[in-house]
Amino acid sequence: MLTLYQFEISPFCDKIRRILNVKRVPYAIEEVPPTKTLSVVRKLNPAGKLPFLVADGAVVADSTDIAYWLEAHHPEPRLVPEDPRERGLCHVLEDWADESLYFYEMRLRFTLPNNARRFIPELVKYEGSLVRTIAPYAMPFVLKSQVSSQGVGKRPLDVVLRDVERHVDALAGILGDGAWLVGDRLTIADVSVFAQLFCIRASDEGGRIVAARPAVAAWMERVDRATAPGAAAAGAGSGMMQ
Repeated sequence: MLTLYQFEISPFCDKIRRILNVKRVPYAIEEVPPTKTLSVVRKLNPAGKLPFLVADGAVVADSTDIAYWLEAHHPEPRLVPEDPRERGLCHVLEDWADESLYFYEMRLRFTLPNNARRFIPELVKYEGSLVRTIAPYAMPFVLKSQVSSQGVGKRPLDVVLRDVERHVDALAGILGDGAWLVGDRLTIADVSVFAQLFCIRASDEGGRIVAARPAVAAWMERVDRATAPGAAAAGAGSGMMQ
């Protein structure tokens, strides 16, 4: 049995859960709240980041490395294409999701008051009562500092929303009339981009942007159905109940 050490609200953890579901790999979850990172995570994963996977005593860290480890050890159904061009496109789209879209979802969900009121409690729901009490006041500043250091947090909101619209329009352009981002089946590109866009869509502003682009909204529903616990992954095989 694999054990996924995770932070439930993280899109990177969602990405790995969905890959495990698609590949029908049994797994257990170990939830690690933010204040337990030093005491729990660093003992097993020196990088101190979530998610990481424990398999027969071995630790696999970083969502991309976990995804490729799962591809090697549980190859069916394939999520990384064999065709070099398609494989390259998957790499680029996954990196775009992880290194760019992630900071937009952080900005929208946790630094805007209308969204932070909903998502900060989710961020700390596994914490003790003291942390849950002070988090709504402290966490927006902490998280804004993180996105500011990357750059997105320094931009005015109207510029951020314009950027998000461009990203979602680019996604619509990549999809065209197709069902999936790369080739004719679900791939790691779909799962990676979906995990970040799912969080963007959960914000008030991101939800309106996605809803205005029906092709992207329909693609999101396809990916969600294909990667949910117990669902049959269209074009890629069946899902796995958590």
